Amino acid sequence: MNEQNLTRLMYGLIIVGLGIAAIGVSLVIFTDIVTQQGVQGIALIAGLIAGGLFLSIPAKIYLTLQLMKHNDAKLKAQRNNGLS
Repeated sequence: MNEQNLTRLMYGLIIVGLGIAAIGVSLVIFTDIVTQQGVQGIALIAGLIAGGLFLSIPAKIYLTLQLMKHNDAKLKAQRNNGLS
């Protein structure tokens, strides 16, 4: 898998992860699932939010490292062109 496809996959994981976390938060805000189901409802909501964050945070870290790598290569190229 080339770097561009991997980057697109990571952006997709961020979107899916934030969507899952948003569903968990909306269940807390807009429904009575916590009072109706008790501990099981709380566990469901916590699982949705944690699962969404579990998907999105590693993707953000990967994309940040790729951005830093790209900026370092760009800066190195500018320095080499300036010294020539």
